Amino acid sequence: MRVLLLPLLLLLSVHAICQDQPTLPLPRALFKVAPQNFAVNSLKIGTEIFNKSRTKSYSLFVYGRFDGNNSTQPYYYGDDFYKGLGGEFQYRKYISPLQNYTTRKGKPFLQGIYVSGYLQAASYKNEGDFIYYSYDPATGQQVNAVVVNESISNWGTGFTIGFHRTLWSVLYIDAYIGGGIQWSDVIRMSTTNFNFDNYSSYSGITDPAYQGIMPKFGLQLGIAL
Repeated sequence: MRVLLLPLLLLLSVHAICQDQPTLPLPRALFKVAPQNFAVNSLKIGTEIFNKSRTKSYSLFVYGRFDGNNSTQPYYYGDDFYKGLGGEFQYRKYISPLQNYTTRKGKPFLQGIYVSGYLQAASYKNEGDFIYYSYDPATGQQVNAVVVNESISNWGTGFTIGFHRTLWSVLYIDAYIGGGIQWSDVIRMSTTNFNFDNYSSYSGITDPAYQGIMPKFGLQLGIAL
C-alpha cells in the first residue's frame, strides 16, 4: 500500500506546482497598429481574430495615406503628395501556437510563431501643380508640363514569417519578415499634351506606383479586445 501511495503523492504534488504557475489569458482578438507606417505619413490599423485553439487566425487591416501640400508654389514632379486608402487581408497558421510560457523568474508571457499569406489593394490620388522637365528629342528644347491629376491603384500578394510575444502582460509585439509581388496601374493627366510614355521615373518600395518583387517586414503593436 505504501508503495502505491508514494507515486500518487508525487503526482499530486506536481499537479499542485503546475497550478501555482501564473498564466495569462489567451486573447480571442487583438487590435493592432503598425508604427513603421508613420514614416510615410500613413496610418495602418487592424484586427487579428484567433480560432479556439489559437493555431490559426485571420487579420484585416485598413490604412490611409495623406501627404499634405498646402503651398501654392509648384513642385517638381517626384515630390509626392499622395492621398488614398487601402486594405489587407491575412491568413496565419501558427506553427507554434500562441500559448503560455514563463521566464526564469517565473513571470508568464504568451508566445507564438506563424507563417502567413496576404492579399492587399489600395487606391491613391496625387493632385497639384507639379512640373515635369523633359526634352524634345527632335529639337533638343526643354518641355515643361504641369501635372494636375494622377491616379494610382496597386494590388499584391505574398507571405511572411512572424514571431508573436507579450510584453508587460498586456502589450503584444508582432515582428515579421517576408516578401511578395506588387502590381500597379498609373493614370496621368496634364494641362498640356505631354507624352508621358517618353518619361521614365523610379518608384521606390514605399511609392504606391511601385511594381515588382517587394520585401515585407516590420512590427505591429497590439492589445487584447
